[in-house]
Order: sequence, then structure tokens, then C-alpha cells
Amino acid sequence: MPVSIAIGVLAVVWAVLAFRSQRRFLITALRATGVVQSLIAERMERSTVYFPVIRFTTAAGVTVTAKSKTSRSSGYPIGKTLPVLYDPNQPDNLEIDAFWSRWLMVIGASFLALVALGIGVGTLLSTR
Repeated sequence: MPVSIAIGVLAVVWAVLAFRSQRRFLITALRATGVVQSLIAERMERSTVYFPVIRFTTAAGVTVTAKSKTSRSSGYPIGKTLPVLYDPNQPDNLEIDAFWSRWLMVIGASFLALVALGIGVGTLLSTR
């Protein structure tokens, strides 16, 4: 029971920090249209995920090629056009401009917090 509550509290902290980081990024991020140049495969425990390497032109006219933080198990087709968000001070810090790319970490941490706190509090209440 105390372990579940501790995990839940840590997950709440994680969710809040992830939300604040994403909000900060979105306040300053600029939009662009990028093209998938290649894929970088990374092996996970039981599967392989593919991170697209995207080329786009910044608002300042600089062409940037960078690896996205967003991966997919099936990858993205080479040559596919994708909307991206990037940090104007660090253009190689980019995200694909899609809901799940932006908010998956926050949603996942929030879900973990709810489950862990629910188990911990439920266990605590049932022992009384």
C-alpha cells in the first residue's frame, strides 16, 4: 500500500513536470512543414521503433535536418510531409505537430498516477 501511494505521488510529480515542459515548449515553438528523410531504428525490449529524421526550413530560412522525439512501430514513409513544431533557439529540438506526440507523456504519467493512487488509497481504506 505505501509503495502504491509513493509511486502515485511520483507519477503526479512526473505528470506536472511533463505538462509544464510541454506548455513551455508550445509557448515558444514555431510551426513548419517537414519531410521525412530517413528512419532511425531503435530496438526496445520486444520490438523495434522508428524515429523519423525530418528536414524542414525554419522561419529564418535555415534548413534543418533533425531526429524527431516521436517514434512509431511502423515508421513513417520516406518523403512523407509532416507538420512539425520546433524551438526557434534550438531548431533541431523538434516534435511532430500531432496531439499524441505532444501529450502522450503527460497522459501516461497522469494515468499511472490515478491507477497507483487508486490502488494505494483503496487498499488503505479497505484495511480500516
